[in-house]
Amino acid sequence: MDMLLPFLDISGPDGQHFQVELEKDAVTIGRFDQFNDIALSPDPQQLITRKVHCTLEHDLYGWWVADNGSVNRTFVRRGDDIQIVQGRTLLNEGESIRILGRLTETGEPLYWELTFSDPLGTRPSGPPRQVAYLEYDWIEARLYRVEGSRRLEIHEIRPQEHKLIRYMEQRNRANGNVAVMCSYEELLAAVWGEEAYHTEGDINHLIWELRKKLEPDPKAPRFLETVRGLGYRLVTSPRGKEEA
Repeated sequence: MDMLLPFLDISGPDGQHFQVELEKDAVTIGRFDQFNDIALSPDPQQLITRKVHCTLEHDLYGWWVADNGSVNRTFVRRGDDIQIVQGRTLLNEGESIRILGRLTETGEPLYWELTFSDPLGTRPSGPPRQVAYLEYDWIEARLYRVEGSRRLEIHEIRPQEHKLIRYMEQRNRANGNVAVMCSYEELLAAVWGEEAYHTEGDINHLIWELRKKLEPDPKAPRFLETVRGLGYRLVTSPRGKEEA
């Protein structure tokens, strides 16, 4: 059957094989199916991140793979060349995402290989354009929205909002300045520490208040993105900057 949508042809370390059409513009990949659009299982050695090992993201210029700060990293195979995904990498036809799936008794690594194909995709006519992003000044504790040559400071950020922004920006910086999905559990600990009476609802309220300050349209967020059912991502650098 011909695939009309872009798809992944997936092979596992123990002979698994299946295909997945990419029906959404953001697709999560990880160990457990309850947390991810594509689940790579079984994973008895727990080598794959259970909540979002990496994501596939589509924009005007194609499909990108973004590592989500995983312990065992995400790789891309281009022919005979294998590269570590440093933050976010553009995928081309026939290239493969590689994720460590198993170590043999002798320590040999075996991988999941997810080969990308989009034969009917629209090709971009030029290089990626610069996009809007957030910038956080740790020394002065100031937050800015950057759009092209414009740099606008965001005022009236409350202490709890600063804690959330600082934590998410730090996670991004450790991931090559590419947005990392931060779970509700992480954000609750970052903002309130060991105060156990706070809930996901408190995080949702804090995010909504921040969006009203950051976003041109809080109902269509560009900077504080929802990862449905899991948490949020903060866009704090130009996406695809390394590929431009």
